[in-house]
Amino acid sequence: MRDSLDLSVRYPGRRSIHRKKILVIWVALVCAALAAAATLRYGPEAVAWLAALPQRADGLIGSHLLPYYSGKLEELQEENAQLRAELAETSGLQAENEALRTLLQSPAADALHGAQPLQVAERWLDGFALAGSAEPGSAVLDPYGRFVGRIADSGEQASPGILQVDSAAGIPCLAEGYCGVLDIEDGIWYLDELPRHCPLTEDAIVTTADGYWVGRLAAAPVEDETGLCARAPLCDTSDGSSSVYFAMQ
Repeated sequence: MRDSLDLSVRYPGRRSIHRKKILVIWVALVCAALAAAATLRYGPEAVAWLAALPQRADGLIGSHLLPYYSGKLEELQEENAQLRAELAETSGLQAENEALRTLLQSPAADALHGAQPLQVAERWLDGFALAGSAEPGSAVLDPYGRFVGRIADSGEQASPGILQVDSAAGIPCLAEGYCGVLDIEDGIWYLDELPRHCPLTEDAIVTTADGYWVGRLAAAPVEDETGLCARAPLCDTSDGSSSVYFAMQ
């Protein structure tokens, strides 16, 4: 195996170490001789001058190169500031691009047509508004294709170009053929007003009447406080923290 790697460690021999020691000793003797000669010829100030020579050389080189490096540093700082400004301007587009990629990878992507990305313009405690234009009543989905709410009527908009999103609470939904109504309490979604003895089980899929994903039952329905209907909490519901949503035209 002539081409194999030789990973063995070679240590320097005694002869090589001895030569290095002799070289160091000679250098020290030469320096000492030069210092002694300078002292005899020019006095003690020569020794101080020789000792300060490396520092003076360093200062001379620095004074020559410092303006170049200072100018280069300022140029790089200006370029960095410009790149940061461009990044801040395109951050919204990057968020929209990421949301669109996520939506296209969702399981229901084939059934999503006419999805228009809209960025969040305002937020408040129990709702938000989008910037852009869309028909009132259009379904609003998160980047994963999950139902969030609907675009409010134009008479309820705060200002032109700002679309308020109605809460999903109170919207009728279907779970395997059984009808219920969405309710939201402390950020948790529930499917209320189900038939009391409906045979729904955990993980049953819940959709809107027009087929948009709402979530899954987190548990089997139980009787509500009236004893006349049943309710169940939902899981895998919409993301309320996204910066981009989609209005279905």
